[in-house]
Amino acid sequence: MSDAFRESAAAMAQLPEGDPERAAFLAHARGCAECMQLFREGEKLGHLLARAELEAPSAAALQRARRAVRGEMRPLRALPALAAVAAFVVPVLFARHLDAEGWAAALLVTAAATALAASAGALKAGGLVALAASAGFAFAAGGVPGLPRGGTGLWPKLGAECFFIELIAAAMPLAAAAVQFRRDPRPGSLATAAAAGALAGQAALHLGCGAHGQAPHLWIFHVSGVALAALVGWLLEGRLQPARAQ
Repeated sequence: MSDAFRESAAAMAQLPEGDPERAAFLAHARGCAECMQLFREGEKLGHLLARAELEAPSAAALQRARRAVRGEMRPLRALPALAAVAAFVVPVLFARHLDAEGWAAALLVTAAATALAASAGALKAGGLVALAASAGFAFAAGGVPGLPRGGTGLWPKLGAECFFIELIAAAMPLAAAAVQFRRDPRPGSLATAAAAGALAGQAALHLGCGAHGQAPHLWIFHVSGVALAALVGWLLEGRLQPARAQ
């Protein structure tokens, strides 16, 4: 009897009746007592395994597994929140001038953006919540859209710059949430994280934008930046595959 037949005896015994490989092995084993013995032992082992019943895991074991998984995921879930803070800090650091009177409102909105980023995926419509917060912030800072106040003339000039600052700010939490999404896919998480990052960028612009009190500028460039960030996150989520699905 060759080593190949000896090693495959148990595996052949698990194949269903009528399988060509099983039939070929039996044709050989009928002329080899040792092969037939190993084959019958493999059949007995298969019958024992089929009758074996595993006990359900205890509640304590499930709790330990749950704690282990949560402990592994906790650092990942902190990434979007840290990125949202960075989305506020980076534009502030590079701002040419800062409005000292706007810090309280800016920090309050940044805290809201950080909370949204940290909870990305907990609420499927989190991106819309961030957009609503952005609109409320614009209303509080500049009121309803209308004609720019005379003598300023800054809102068209600064529009593109503010818009792109928000998109860059959105990219940081979005990238962090994408890493998290591949391990723990939750609907709405990317849109929420991206919109939260843009909202943090809007908070930074409240300090550094020279037209932060101009309603047309705020609604056209600041709020639209948050809206576009949420849309980009939503579109990316439809294309990003969880790690376990690859």
